[in-house]
Amino acid sequence: MSMEEILQKEEERHQLVKTGVITDFPKAMEQAGRFDGGLDKTAFLQYFYHSVAGYAGFIEREKTTNERLKKQLYRRAHVFLSALQKQETAPLDMELKTGSRLTLAYHLSESIYHAVYAAFCQSTQSFETPDEVDAFFFPALKTHYPLYIREYVERLEQDERSFWEVTCLYLQDLSGYVVRQTLSFYRGSHQDIIRDDTWSKSYEILRNRLVKKEGRLPVFLTGKDFRNYMIKVCRFLADNLYKKYAGKEVYMEEVFPYFQSDGETEGDEIGSPFVEEASPESPEKMEADVKELDIDTGNPYEVAYAVSIILLNTDHVLHQALVQGVEEKVALLIDKTVHGMSYNEIVARLYGGRLQGDDFQRAVVKARKDFERVRKTLTDRIIRLAGEKRYGRGLSHLNAPADGYEKNKQS
Repeated sequence: MSMEEILQKEEERHQLVKTGVITDFPKAMEQAGRFDGGLDKTAFLQYFYHSVAGYAGFIEREKTTNERLKKQLYRRAHVFLSALQKQETAPLDMELKTGSRLTLAYHLSESIYHAVYAAFCQSTQSFETPDEVDAFFFPALKTHYPLYIREYVERLEQDERSFWEVTCLYLQDLSGYVVRQTLSFYRGSHQDIIRDDTWSKSYEILRNRLVKKEGRLPVFLTGKDFRNYMIKVCRFLADNLYKKYAGKEVYMEEVFPYFQSDGETEGDEIGSPFVEEASPESPEKMEADVKELDIDTGNPYEVAYAVSIILLNTDHVLHQALVQGVEEKVALLIDKTVHGMSYNEIVARLYGGRLQGDDFQRAVVKARKDFERVRKTLTDRIIRLAGEKRYGRGLSHLNAPADGYEKNKQS
């Protein structure tokens, strides 16, 4: 590599002209041509920065006042953190499931950078080359990174702008994912509105909690806690926006929104994310209605919710009446919707290796049909139970065989 190429690379990396280290690049190259140390790149750069650029003096004079230098070093710090991110995924990013294109654990904090830059300005060290400046900055940055959930939340609470910007991007991806999962049955004309409103409202709720200290906020011990909390927020918003916009655009055979789980919140103990957002249509109110079976049987959404709540609570007073006689099919339904198992996985678990080829495929087709049939059976039963309560029928028949409903009605 020629001396001209070496200096061109230095200019590209460190923006020597823009920051004011040198004012005339062609003239600086001409002066650097006086170097007589042969092909030793290190010796050549030492000569250039000492004898041509006067780099150490420039840094001493300019480091506290030169904003272009400060911005250039900020860019270098960002490049360094990006390299760290690529070396190994940080625990916080794994817990939040940010994906490869987004990082919160290695996001360059303005407050951290300002602290490191202040230490740089106060340092009495002589910096002879840009590499020596990097050798000061990079280890200092590395003492702060990767960030963990506590540091991340603290910067949101301090209303650090850049962290809210990257959190906005994170919530865009997360809310879109939740809306797709929660309303996978919905094919109406308001999909984009529901998705965008869920995104913007979830962002607003989080800001109100962390910055304005409005409402109740759980303690986040891990990134998974934070992700689960925001999933609950997005689900609540998506459900209510769906009810607001969708109207009667509901297809009974597809509506089991609260019976769909991707495992994200399995076993979490975060609790309800809402205080003032709770409304007559909130999950808490609907669960209370289910206990009394006070539901609108003409609203497929409420019917599906009632079924899911009762099925997932084996101690519910109506659980036995709902599942009696179809327990195996209900188990299939839960495996598919709650545990996310495929039909192939369900059949393989049921039969082990005993079924092969066409027999296995026939069992898969049967499982698929059983899944559809049991959803309709459960929907019909909950509507029947709600009707019996509404018209004064007691619940003493709950332990009777499930197939005996019609006989009981006629008696």
